[in-house]
Amino acid sequence: MDYLYVSSRSQNRTYRYSIPGVHSRASSTPFERNSRTRDIARDSMGRIWAASDDSRIPVRCWDSSGNTVEEINGNIISSAAGLAIDDDGHLWASNNDDGMLYSIVITE
Repeated sequence: MDYLYVSSRSQNRTYRYSIPGVHSRASSTPFERNSRTRDIARDSMGRIWAASDDSRIPVRCWDSSGNTVEEINGNIISSAAGLAIDDDGHLWASNNDDGMLYSIVITE
């Protein structure tokens, strides 16, 4: 089964929908605090990575319970917007401030 993940800025949650033929939500994951998300990506362990409007910590990662488990601070990427995770476990993040695309290793 394939899934579509959608982030809600106003509800601080990601929603998972079964596809094709979206009929209802399969599940949702709450964020532990206001995220003001710009984009999300989900890694192979089911964690949610979100780019946000917070310049101090522009990328956060939540586990399936909604607890913050990783943070990428503004010294690494100052203004994250788009996110993607490749098959090698790299988090790709676009940076609004310098127009660059960053590859960040997130595997242990």
